[in-house]
Amino acid sequence: MSSNRELTPMFRQYAEHKEKHKDAVLFFRMGDFYEMFRSDAVEVSQLLNLTLTQRQGVPMCGVPYHAAGNYIARLLKLGKKIAICEQIELPRDGKGLAKREVIEVVTPGTVVDDSYLDEKTNNYLAAVAGKPSAPAFAYVDLSTGEFRATLLNKQQPREALRKEMARIAPREILVQESLLTDNVCAFLLDENIVMDRLPDWSFDYESAFSRLKKCFGTVSLKGFGLADSDPRVPAAGAVLEYLENQHKTLLPHIRTLSLYSDADAVELDESTIRNLELLRNLQDGGNSFTLLAALDHTRTSPGARLLRRRLLQPYPDIEGAAGSHERVEALYHDQPLLSSLREILKGILDLERLAARTAMNRAHAKDLLAIRNSLWKAAEVFTLAENHLKKEGSDSLEGLFARCATLADFLNNSLMEDPSILLTEGRLIKTGWDAETDRMRSLRDEGRTFLNNYVAEEKAATGISTLKLKYNRILGYFIEVPKSQGEKLPERFRRRQSLTQCERFSTDKLDELESEILSVGENLVEREKELFLEIREKVKEYVPALQQMAAVLADIDVIQSHAHCATEYGYVKPAMTNAVVCDIQGGRHPIVERHLPSGSFVPNSIKISEKESTFALVTGPNMAGKSTVLRQTALITLMAHAGCFVPAEHALIGIVDRIFCRVGASDNLARGESTFLVEMHETANILRSATSRSLVIMDEVGRGTGTEDGLAIARAVCEYLLEHEHPLTLFATHYRELTRLEHERLANYSMAVQEEGRNVVFPKKLICGPAEASYGIHVAALAGIPQEVVQRAYLLMNWAASQQSSQSASEKVPSLPAPQMLFNPSDLVLDSIRSTSVDEITPLEALKLIDSWKKDLN
Repeated sequence: MSSNRELTPMFRQYAEHKEKHKDAVLFFRMGDFYEMFRSDAVEVSQLLNLTLTQRQGVPMCGVPYHAAGNYIARLLKLGKKIAICEQIELPRDGKGLAKREVIEVVTPGTVVDDSYLDEKTNNYLAAVAGKPSAPAFAYVDLSTGEFRATLLNKQQPREALRKEMARIAPREILVQESLLTDNVCAFLLDENIVMDRLPDWSFDYESAFSRLKKCFGTVSLKGFGLADSDPRVPAAGAVLEYLENQHKTLLPHIRTLSLYSDADAVELDESTIRNLELLRNLQDGGNSFTLLAALDHTRTSPGARLLRRRLLQPYPDIEGAAGSHERVEALYHDQPLLSSLREILKGILDLERLAARTAMNRAHAKDLLAIRNSLWKAAEVFTLAENHLKKEGSDSLEGLFARCATLADFLNNSLMEDPSILLTEGRLIKTGWDAETDRMRSLRDEGRTFLNNYVAEEKAATGISTLKLKYNRILGYFIEVPKSQGEKLPERFRRRQSLTQCERFSTDKLDELESEILSVGENLVEREKELFLEIREKVKEYVPALQQMAAVLADIDVIQSHAHCATEYGYVKPAMTNAVVCDIQGGRHPIVERHLPSGSFVPNSIKISEKESTFALVTGPNMAGKSTVLRQTALITLMAHAGCFVPAEHALIGIVDRIFCRVGASDNLARGESTFLVEMHETANILRSATSRSLVIMDEVGRGTGTEDGLAIARAVCEYLLEHEHPLTLFATHYRELTRLEHERLANYSMAVQEEGRNVVFPKKLICGPAEASYGIHVAALAGIPQEVVQRAYLLMNWAASQQSSQSASEKVPSLPAPQMLFNPSDLVLDSIRSTSVDEITPLEALKLIDSWKKDLN
């Protein structure tokens, strides 16, 4: 690569900006295009399927300025950062180099524009910093202003970080570099996430402390619960510094830092979130066939985001869960109100993100009108359902709605109904708001009248009735006549342009009128821009109220969504208790039942409690529905804690501190973990972390290894859970030997099987008592295994059973005789001979084939 001194001035300017933003794709503004050069051009052309060209031998590609947003959004989804380098000053004489500056760096975790965001998902930037033994974790959503921090569990910091990463799914994370060499954060190197490795000095306590105080306008952080030398300060401060550097502005909508701990919600670890398919299904990783998809009947974007958070952070106490149930019940029993609420909420836009864009000086006039329209709808909600709203923030509901009504009136009086989204076109300020604007607008409109009068005069003077006045940005105002009439015009008409069908002219009088009109127009645009910026500054004073309003509306939206689900799908109000119990009668799987014909799902009942059995051992064939029963029990428990009604005839749910779900078989090749190793990791986490108030769901523990090993592991796990902490446990297994376990806390359940002659039917019903057989060969037949294999399997099974029954305790188990081959070896050799082409093999290959045939026959 040439040195900067050998480059042209333009490439030298590009190189200087690229040097400052090595980790970003540099969008370099050149006229109506953003151009990319060198390695950026090569990479982006491949990612976006753009044409790669060259300029002075340098690879380049570009995208149109007006369509850049679409390309930026695609790059962000691919985990790229984009530095926007704009032309901020053109050369006065039209020659030379334009002045350019990077005005913004757009990264996956710092975007605020709607075109780059998922409306139903928070867009988090996270940071992890501190000592390996006790790291801190902080995260922020710049598009909403949410800002939180916590200390990771000292006993299991790695698992705690995994849990947080799974729960909030940040788009980008800042990591203290020294932590990457430690076991706590090393796994992040294998994650599909944008990671910024920052030196340890970037997390300096004093600078972070000062930055947080400046952001919140305080002299201390004690009001946020942060003591001196609090380890959460560096992580939180690093997040703020990163945002300010990327956006080059203060962030007034980030008004508080909320501290949280594990005790603030029912804990769900990474494997539980995945295995219960809360957000992503196990089939293709998509959003469909998930609990969130089944329950999301919200009508607003903030409501959808709040529902997602509540599913991932269920209430940890009766007060929160039962309080939500009561509010859902009130709406459920008032269907006309529920229907009206859903209709009104549908018209409310994303106040949370509109407020953030306003605070960051990014809101245009249509954004402000969207705020006005949403506040009008909010007033309807208040009038209709005041008693159903939950107070958020310091203001009373009456005071909050009154303040927002004042803002709505202000916006209604000041802005046009269909304003421009640009500040360079005018069409922003409502008539009657500003006398000077009205005066200039009148002059501009009268100027049009003057022009029309002038054209009428020229028509009369020239006798050309087809003479017309037109305008474009190149020529300005001009007179147009048909080609045949051009020579008839007097000399005062100056020819400007000749086209195939017409001629275009100007006159001194027209130039004079145009100058007067355009000067008024330019002044009017500038005046409207000035007024709009004043209006937006005024709206910024209401940002805290808008954020409170968004929270109130999101909350009622989630409540109505739960009530709508209960109405549509026959959910019931669960009874919550502090007792250790899970008693579900007629329970249904909320996802599976939705995708079956109506009424075809078979409900099941289960009861485990500290007063009876805390451990339910579930046996039965693989196709009989064990996994469905286990998962629906966990999902119903989670839904009850999240404030939802549940799919059951009756449910008594004891408050739990954690829900663990180890089901299914999966591997993680990216982490170098086999299916069995993943299973053992998840099992180990459960055994280390479960308490007497936890709900544990375990399915087929030990199946990833040999039969003896697997059975031994499964039994040992059962015994440990029965003797240590004894959490509420549902343990499904194909090892029928485990049913011999005897313990006062253990109850045997199985999936019902109906035998009708040689046919076996699985009615998907959970019954008391252990399974009598596994029916594995029958399941194999149903799966399409060839009949010869099925028959052979039955013969081998019967032979093994007869050998076992005839064997005494002192006898050595005889070796299994060679089973009858499914195919005669001579048949295999004949098939091989028939498929061999003598003309296509060498003599040596022929000898090798003959040798292999001899071995097969022997």
